[in-house]
Amino acid sequence: MALQLDITTLVLMFITLAMTSFIVMLMIWRINRDMPGVPYWMVGTLLNTASALTSVLSAQAGWADGWASFMGTSISLLASMLVLEGTLQFRGYDSRRRQQLFLALIPVFLIASWTYRLDPVARDIFQDSFNMTFQLLAGVVLVWRTASRDELQANLLAASASILIGLVVSWRLALTLGGNELAGSGADSPVTQWYIFAGANFHVAWIFGLSVACYFRSRQQEMLLAREDSLTALPNRRWIDEKFAQTLTEARRSGEKFALIILDINDFKQVNDKYGHSAGDEVLTKLATRLRKAVRESDFAGRLGGDEFIILARQMDSAELLMQVVERIRQQLDGKMTLSGTGSSLDTGVSIGAAVFPADGDSLDTLLGAADASMYRDKKQQKQAHCAPLSTDS
Repeated sequence: MALQLDITTLVLMFITLAMTSFIVMLMIWRINRDMPGVPYWMVGTLLNTASALTSVLSAQAGWADGWASFMGTSISLLASMLVLEGTLQFRGYDSRRRQQLFLALIPVFLIASWTYRLDPVARDIFQDSFNMTFQLLAGVVLVWRTASRDELQANLLAASASILIGLVVSWRLALTLGGNELAGSGADSPVTQWYIFAGANFHVAWIFGLSVACYFRSRQQEMLLAREDSLTALPNRRWIDEKFAQTLTEARRSGEKFALIILDINDFKQVNDKYGHSAGDEVLTKLATRLRKAVRESDFAGRLGGDEFIILARQMDSAELLMQVVERIRQQLDGKMTLSGTGSSLDTGVSIGAAVFPADGDSLDTLLGAADASMYRDKKQQKQAHCAPLSTDS
């Protein structure tokens, strides 16, 4: 004989957990309104709670007109779809075509829910097939190609809970497809009771897992802002120091040579004096955009401060390769730049210096000193060659 649960206690527990889950999800949303995916989770949790309450109240009140099953099924499907969409957006997988597909599924859900409202077997098969797929996919997406082990660990609880919910749904689906009479026997069925019990508890675990994932994401964003230059969005001095320490440790272990390249904008003070600091900020921002395009994928670029920028270039095996890298950077950064505020055109140019580990030093200070000296030699050579300051055309 199958072990049965007290249905009254189960219903009360379910209602309490559902309301608690929604309140927690609402708080998560209020704290992380700008975080992608969270609004979808919040609405999905609300719909899941409404669908579950509709099903429970229908089972207790003995509603048999089909409206309760239609509402419960359609709302449940919409909720699962929102959960998956929220998870995809949370992980950065935004797609207009996918959203259009999901919108096209809404009338399909409504039509099928109405068509199967009086056929519990067909209704459960249709509903469980989609809910199982959505929940399993949501769980996999949370841990798919995470950026770090820390992110994987932060998302693991929510991912595991989502997959477990999907497995519970698949268990009931398998019983229904196998013709097990207990799968559709209403609230008195042990299958229904354990389905509600397991689903409710895993749903709470999913909610708390999302709170951990959102907290981790929020902390990551705070750390990024603390290490990011507010004007150019390039790494700031703090991040540069961290990256240099990491690069130095790896280079000492592997014997790899790397170059520290610094550059500044020629006659930058003239821009501030003639056009104002807002124009100077625009020049720095546009130069940072050019710099991102100029460096290789394996290199690291940041802003030291003022008009000085730095690049850590890995795998500098020869002086010829370093010269090629420096000249490519110069070609990308030098050239005309139009100021949006004044309409003036500036002929910008940069001075560049480089130092190589370990030949020119084995610490950030010594390499910076060597690169700085090299940059000022470059600046002097340019002035001797051109004998003219930064030219401006209105």
